[in-house]
This record gives sequence, structure tokens and C-alpha cells, in this order.
Amino acid sequence: MASTLSAYADKFGVSSRWLLTGEGEMFADAVKIPASQDLRKINLSVFSQVGLLVIKVYKDESVKLPADVLLHEQASAYNALIERAENPSDTEELLSLIPWLEARLRKSLKATTVAPGTGKKHA
Repeated sequence: MASTLSAYADKFGVSSRWLLTGEGEMFADAVKIPASQDLRKINLSVFSQVGLLVIKVYKDESVKLPADVLLHEQASAYNALIERAENPSDTEELLSLIPWLEARLRKSLKATTVAPGTGKKHA
């Protein structure tokens, strides 16, 4: 058993303490944390849905943004969606969070209307 634990620790960077007790950090060395292929690529269908949502919300609120700022808003919204999900690689879960994201965007826009000086121009 000790040799198996040692092999896991060496090959995967997993902490022996974590393997034995479930306590502490799972990975002893952050460099050895496996990178998920799914999380390194943007989910295009979800990113498109988020983009359409951002455009719709800003249009509904009569806010015009330059293309680069709009793209930044889309990326920020996508990242917020990914952070909110329990399983960021689950497309169904991400799409089910779109209503939450819409409410968040609308709330944020309303707050910027109350706090001028954000640089966002109304149409």
C-alpha cells in the first residue's frame, strides 16, 4: 500500500496525506495539477448564447457599447457563468444558468445607471 501511495504522489502530484485522510490539499505541488482539456477551450455554443444574451440585455437597456467593450462584457459574463457552475464542462448546466446570468447582467446595468461615470452611453 505504501508503494501505491508513493506512486500516486510521484506520478500525479497527489498529497499522500490527502490520499490517506482526505484532509489538506489534494495536490502537493500546484504545477502537477492536471489541466482539463474541457476547461481550456471555450464552449462555443454556450459562448454564443452568452454573447446573444449580452447584446439583448444591453439593447433592452438602450446602452450602446463599442465592439471591443461588448466583447469584454461577453467574456466577463461567460467567465461568471463558468465560475457559478458546479461542473463547468457540463453544457446543459451552463445553459440552465443563463436566466441567472441575465438577471445578474440586468442588475449590474441598473446599478451603473444609478452610479454615473461608468462610461456607458445610453442610445
